[in-house]
Amino acid sequence: MRARIIGLGQAAAGDDGVGLAVLEWLREHGVPDGVELVRAAEDSALIPLLQTPAAVVLVDAVLGTPPGETCELTPEQLASGALRSLSTHGMGVRQALQLAQILAPDAALPSIRIVAVTISRPLRYEQRLSPAVAAAVPRAAERVLALLGG
Repeated sequence: MRARIIGLGQAAAGDDGVGLAVLEWLREHGVPDGVELVRAAEDSALIPLLQTPAAVVLVDAVLGTPPGETCELTPEQLASGALRSLSTHGMGVRQALQLAQILAPDAALPSIRIVAVTISRPLRYEQRLSPAVAAAVPRAAERVLALLGG
């Protein structure tokens, strides 16, 4: 395996499910050989998924305006606080990355990039993406593929 793409989010929380929607788009349209697609419902599930020598691309929603914008971030940029990732379980992406490093200090963390889609605060029990965020899914997927060089 040369890369792992992790889609984060909750499908039952409206736009918070955008990471999962991008993962499904990639599954339907194909990814290069050696790329693994993984779903993670919440950020603490990232910890074991980061224990890989492969490059990692996280796809997640971040609070921001206008909804439906895509951007690429490093973990350091996420830590700066300019954009906030969502967490429904008290731990965010930044904290999961820090905890993975603490739990395995001798393991080198993989190369990590984050493709984020801006959303408004998500609604519970909403099973679909808003039109602006749904329109961002193919753009975010293309950014993921560009990061992988394909």
